[in-house]
Amino acid sequence: MVDTHSRRYLLLVRRVFWCGVLFFCLGLSAGWSARSPRATSGDCDPTCRPSTSTTWEVVAEASLVSIVLGTALAVAAFLMITLRRPRSLPHDSKP
Repeated sequence: MVDTHSRRYLLLVRRVFWCGVLFFCLGLSAGWSARSPRATSGDCDPTCRPSTSTTWEVVAEASLVSIVLGTALAVAAFLMITLRRPRSLPHDSKP
């Protein structure tokens, strides 16, 4: 069993949480840049609608995946720290 009160466990939970925050922020910034007006081209196709390149569509999808992954990691870290097992009581040794 894993000792949920050990220092290594707490460092792992902290690292998982901050990686989740990093992925979430990275996904938000990439998604914001993929939705910006610079991502659409000024060329007018036959229907005269602005078109988005495939690269920007891939960036938008990857940002969505990053946001979901970051949220999942942060929630997992939160659950790991809140649902820890209680400390086991030391056994009384009777001579």
